[in-house]
Amino acid sequence: MTTAPSAPAPLIVAVPDADLAAAAATPGGIARLAVRIVGSGAAVVAIGTDRLDAATSTGHRLDPTTAALTLGRALPEHGFLVAVAPTREHPYNVARRVLSLDHVLDGRVGIVVGARDHGAPSTGAPSTGAPHDPAEFARVLRGLWRTWPLDSIVGDRASGVFAHTDRIRPLDHDGGPDGYRVRGPLTTPSSRQGEPVLAVWHDVDVPGADLVLGGAAHPLAPLPGATDGAEPHRASRSTVTRPPRPTRPTRPTRPTRPTLRALLGLAVPDAAAVTA
Repeated sequence: MTTAPSAPAPLIVAVPDADLAAAAATPGGIARLAVRIVGSGAAVVAIGTDRLDAATSTGHRLDPTTAALTLGRALPEHGFLVAVAPTREHPYNVARRVLSLDHVLDGRVGIVVGARDHGAPSTGAPSTGAPHDPAEFARVLRGLWRTWPLDSIVGDRASGVFAHTDRIRPLDHDGGPDGYRVRGPLTTPSSRQGEPVLAVWHDVDVPGADLVLGGAAHPLAPLPGATDGAEPHRASRSTVTRPPRPTRPTRPTRPTRPTLRALLGLAVPDAAAVTA
């Protein structure tokens, strides 16, 4: 008798907002949620995508970037995609916050841009009340991430030069009366993976996006159900419960963990051109 091969592990698993909220409100909940993510076999976790679909946008929820920071500590080998939409946020704030998170989690972060956050009222453009274009929103994000190249930082003590400032450039994006006007640059340089991964939800059309997610054509894998009494995977145990380690000097080492781009099989982008 032959045994049928098992199905391949899903690459990206979606964590429902309800599960995130329950994990945050329960002692040990983050560690148990991390166990479920590890059990899925997925290498990448999508957070907050419930709000991009009108049918799943109700109920309690957490800020996706905050949730990614918490889960990123519990799951040091996983990548994270956080959901954003122009109905709630300005691209400059999102670009700075997500790039900062990407630095903290060592190049393991990206975003999923949806047309609308169905759990929040639309702010609209001031002149007509029309919602901002999510494709423009995504282009501005990518353009801002490319305003300060990481390799411009040299830290040369002999010359006293911290960075080659001539390589830091403004974005100068003007989207017209109903669009965004963003000059930049960001106050944060690009990250180890070049820039955060730019994914779009299936209802947003952005040529050149790294990924398209959601919908019938690009479904995300569901998160496995909880198992009672499961022992947390040691990589997912909350650092809050660990005893503090003695502080000792260490020499800097080259990062070895794969970036989100590496986990997804994506190339490092060419930051020579601003695309917004």
